[in-house]
Amino acid sequence: MKHVFIYNKKAHWYVGVLLTLITLFASSCEKDIYEEFDLTRNTPLELTASKEEVVLQETLAASEAVAFTWTSGSNYGTSSGITYKLYLDKQGNNFQDAVMTDLGRATLEKKYSVQEFNHLLLSQLSLTPGIHAAIEAKVVTNVLGTSYSDSATTLVQVTPYQPVTTTLYLIGDATPNGWSADNATPLTLNSAGPGRFTWQGRLAAGSFKFITTQGSFLPSYNKGGSDTQLVYRSSDTEPDNAFTVSTAGVYSITVNLLELSIAVEEGVAPPYAELWIVGDATPNGWDIDNPNKLRVDRSNPYVFTYNEVLQAGEFKFPTATGNWGSDFYMPLVDGQALDLTGVQLVRGGNPDLKWRVTNPGAYKIMLDLEAMRIDIKPFTPYTQLYIVGDAAPAGWNIDNPTQMVRDASNPQLFTFTGALKAGELKIPVATGDWGGDFFMPVLPDEGIESTEMKFVPGGNPDNKWRIHAAGNYRITVDQLHETIRFEKL
Repeated sequence: MKHVFIYNKKAHWYVGVLLTLITLFASSCEKDIYEEFDLTRNTPLELTASKEEVVLQETLAASEAVAFTWTSGSNYGTSSGITYKLYLDKQGNNFQDAVMTDLGRATLEKKYSVQEFNHLLLSQLSLTPGIHAAIEAKVVTNVLGTSYSDSATTLVQVTPYQPVTTTLYLIGDATPNGWSADNATPLTLNSAGPGRFTWQGRLAAGSFKFITTQGSFLPSYNKGGSDTQLVYRSSDTEPDNAFTVSTAGVYSITVNLLELSIAVEEGVAPPYAELWIVGDATPNGWDIDNPNKLRVDRSNPYVFTYNEVLQAGEFKFPTATGNWGSDFYMPLVDGQALDLTGVQLVRGGNPDLKWRVTNPGAYKIMLDLEAMRIDIKPFTPYTQLYIVGDAAPAGWNIDNPTQMVRDASNPQLFTFTGALKAGELKIPVATGDWGGDFFMPVLPDEGIESTEMKFVPGGNPDNKWRIHAAGNYRITVDQLHETIRFEKL
């Protein structure tokens, strides 16, 4: 058979461009393709650290402390994949109590932030804060499907620090709960950095200081040389000076424990400490004498929430009960779309503007009196919730946390029944992502007496419940109403 080839200049040009692009792509992705298909490798395994000596400082908590990098190593001509594990241990311990990180395939680096590395050194390697020590790092390879394995080590000098507390409480006759260490008023940990706390609320004329742990008067942070300075107090023999409030009122307190500084500013109280919802969309209907009450956010007195199943109908927010002539929070226009955020305070409730629900179902409403913003969102319950933390059976394993059990008759309810250790826990809505969404306590370090929880997108601020006593527990969670109940069995 005679073959006829037709030369086409345009097609030839396209083919040339295509071949050029393929060549460039192959060159730029050579490393990725090499790792993906695990072609033959024969590189000596070498491990290096980005620093020979690491002196950790909490002021740089988010910065990189050290990075360990290694070569690919050899798969001994098998074309099989290579997996990597990194071990860290104290020098001379022969990796008997090493911290192991399984890095899987195609990973040739492990970086640690200052905060992460310091936590590892203190809690897992039991080093002493402020004391210089040497640790060894070892990377171990394994060729999949074979017994081939290599290892390489390196040495790093480290000095960890003693981290400041992640919990802080107000105590004193100026504070809402007086001098009771068992019921001290918690501050909110600021996500901007370690040691930063804020609080806003009403203080009486009197004095106050700070403790780090509910139920214990020591250690404490007291007044230093001025009204803007703190001093750390760890013994009853040290001066016990307190800050003073001369005039009762609403105050904002900002504390930086790393700088040992404090700022106390007289603030403006929210215009209302209580709000309600009324309307035929709500459970209690138009009963102004007994409207449904909103929940004030204990971490921010300007924010109110209401989570409930709403009927088709209308609603608005009275600032008092029993009086249709009181002030109301209302939409900007009557029947305003639920996805709009505008809200206004209408004196005397006239004109009578209302939101309108056309699609009945579960909703979560957030009303912010400071930002003058409302968010009204339909809520679809999560089909699975988990518990994670050193109190939970699966520990801090976010890839395989302990599952809760969904109630067969109510998709909003989940329970966990089983043994808990002393420690912390929180509730992720998905696995495998520390940056995912969580249900958490409203304030940090809340105990089993806690009944409120809060949906926290992105998991920040990172509040956890504290289980003080190991034992068998039943935890019941209502994800719509954002409530939680701990029962010690």
